[in-house]
Amino acid sequence: MIIESPVISCGRSAAFLHEHLSLPINLEPLLPAEHVSEFSAEGDSCSFKVTGGFAVVLKRLDSEEGHIVRYASQKGTPIRFTLDVILAAQGDEVSTLHVQCDADLNPFMKMMAEKPLQSIFQGMATAAQKAFPVP
Repeated sequence: MIIESPVISCGRSAAFLHEHLSLPINLEPLLPAEHVSEFSAEGDSCSFKVTGGFAVVLKRLDSEEGHIVRYASQKGTPIRFTLDVILAAQGDEVSTLHVQCDADLNPFMKMMAEKPLQSIFQGMATAAQKAFPVP
């Protein structure tokens, strides 16, 4: 199942956003505080709890320089998914960004997890737009 945020514009280059978002610690300010708690990051991984009590452990994977920053859920996360931050340059200091999740969910889990995941990814895109406004 694919869950996507809206495409938003950011006032930073795709290269800057790629480098910035490749550091898991920099995901924390983008995660909506009303849905996420207990964030921690170390090296190329981070973890946090999602409202409802389940833990998420993400590890950064190889990505496409300047285009996609990819994370994947790890052991300890009840849902298997990849999380892509997809970037596209729109000029020297303007880029578009959207978050895409490809989750492996059975119908029961889809019913439970789809709305919270959509809220998180939509919140991430909105936070990125606020953090990197287009001048």
